[in-house]
Amino acid sequence: MKRFVALLVVAAVAGLVGCKDNSTNEPTPTSLQVVVKSNLSPSPQDGWLYYSFDKDTAVNAASASGADWDVKFRFVPYDTSQAGIGYFVAVYTQLGPMFFNSGTVNPNGQTQAALLSVPFDSLANATPYLSQLRNDDTSRTGRIVPVLGGGDLFGYTGPPRHAVTINPNMTFLVRTKSNRYVKFQLLSIYKDAPASPDYRSVTNYYTIRYVKGDGTRLR
Repeated sequence: MKRFVALLVVAAVAGLVGCKDNSTNEPTPTSLQVVVKSNLSPSPQDGWLYYSFDKDTAVNAASASGADWDVKFRFVPYDTSQAGIGYFVAVYTQLGPMFFNSGTVNPNGQTQAALLSVPFDSLANATPYLSQLRNDDTSRTGRIVPVLGGGDLFGYTGPPRHAVTINPNMTFLVRTKSNRYVKFQLLSIYKDAPASPDYRSVTNYYTIRYVKGDGTRLR
């Protein structure tokens, strides 16, 4: 009798093993957080605002020669005089409104970036674009952020609005000094990001959005 009971127990255990669920039960990756920063305003004293994706905040200008920031935005004062408009145009045609922290911009910087013709929401993974990452350059032909007439990021409406526009289908891929991949988009250069800015819209206010990746996953 005892042997018969033991055989039944063995058979039951074997049946449970045979019916084991073979699914992996791995959790579905969660969506990554989209960070939006509005009205970032550079200091007129230093002339730039230095931003760190690793820290999600601006970095003190005293650290400008270090590697703690990733991208800097130029101070462009709101000035509707002829001289002010001339400087505004010069920033977007020659000087450049923003630079990444590496290369001739700052030899101590460790950030690399690339400008991609990919909409922000469509950029799901960094892997296909890693070979395009590079150091920034202060020369007009070598810089990552092109000026008007040198790339497809910025546009100009002409009269009567005289506004600079930003191509919504362009996204930056960034590798920070901590080797974290970030997709980053410049949304506006005007205060409160008006939908249809004109020459009266207040400048020197940058609105950006970005996603810090999970490895190379960006969505």
